[in-house]
Amino acid sequence: MNMSIARAGRRTTRTLSVAAAAVATVSLLAACASAEGTSAGSASDDTTTAAAAEDVQVIDQTNLLLQTAQETLEARGLEVQVADASGQGRAIDDPTQWVVVTQDPISGSVEKGTEVTLTVRMTTDPVG
Repeated sequence: MNMSIARAGRRTTRTLSVAAAAVATVSLLAACASAEGTSAGSASDDTTTAAAAEDVQVIDQTNLLLQTAQETLEARGLEVQVADASGQGRAIDDPTQWVVVTQDPISGSVEKGTEVTLTVRMTTDPVG
């Protein structure tokens, strides 16, 4: 028998075996995924997961630009309130010109949607 024909036959068999194994793996994974949703106690697991999904970590944003601090906290699903540290009530139009000096709460786990207050000073204000 011609050797090239024999090799081609083995290559085809190997390709079919790999394809069959891939189909079996996908089928097994699909069966496992559908079995998870019907397991006993899944309702309590879903409740626990939902409760955990509503809690987020507050990260300390002091000494950062207001823009960075706002983006970070809002990306975590938190509401951001901003106050002028000077007490003058200046308009905070450009968040790249303000630095966070205090934060409340400063860190910890809170519910999504919790308000975080950032007290800021202008980058040109004296520090202290």
